[in-house]
Amino acid sequence: MEAHPIIDSPRRWTITLLLAFLAAGVQAVLLITYADAGSLPALADGMVSVGIFCVLAYLSWFVTGYVSVIQTELIVSVLALLFWLAGGFAVQGWIEAWSGAVYAPFVDTLPFRALFGVLCWSVVMLWYKLYVCRLSGEEEKGTVEETPLYQLTDEKKQPVEEIATRLPEEHIDRITVKDGSRIHLIAIEHLLYVQACGDYVTLVTPDGQYIKELTMKYLETHLPASGFVRIHRSTIVNVTQISRVELFGKENYRLLLKNGDKLRVSLSGYKLLKARLEL
Repeated sequence: MEAHPIIDSPRRWTITLLLAFLAAGVQAVLLITYADAGSLPALADGMVSVGIFCVLAYLSWFVTGYVSVIQTELIVSVLALLFWLAGGFAVQGWIEAWSGAVYAPFVDTLPFRALFGVLCWSVVMLWYKLYVCRLSGEEEKGTVEETPLYQLTDEKKQPVEEIATRLPEEHIDRITVKDGSRIHLIAIEHLLYVQACGDYVTLVTPDGQYIKELTMKYLETHLPASGFVRIHRSTIVNVTQISRVELFGKENYRLLLKNGDKLRVSLSGYKLLKARLEL
């Protein structure tokens, strides 16, 4: 996730520009029909306001795309929308000074500006989330496709009991995560589960989610074997947080955690979980 997902692809860049022009046109139409604004001032307002929005949405990736903490995302979203509304107020004042007339009181346009901004911002944040999840899926798929056949065969030959009782050389009791100027110390016993997320992992705790640059292999070998099980290529779970194991479909399993989250379990992960829990 080093490059911004928009500039990383010419196709996305083109689509983003088209959507930006469309959003500017929609805002101009709303100003004309809702606030009786003139066509030229409304179009200028829409273009500049959407331009400010695009800059804020672009910069937000470097926070929400790397630090997946709910509190941080909410703060960034609120500050960005407030800054965008303040920018809209400044733009409207500049247009009024340029045209020499009040074309639309800002208070009258504030409701639809806020609604328009919240909807567009929600779409952007949701797309960022889906993009990160897709990166995670491609990373896992690539790992499976590049695994030599003889390695898969040798792994299948290993008894489940041997894999389940394999102990790491060194256990960790906490994980540190840097979030801006703050450093979070996550105790292992507070960790609910871990999910792969591209070159990073998402650490899920009762207090929120944190992203750190770690590999699943490292966590699998350094988390206490008695308390954590890798139930899927992309998931490691704290066994003390498991509420029950559910069967759905044919040989498909999932875990229901005490906090209500549901996690997919692979067939090999289910066998390992049974051996670990002595079921």
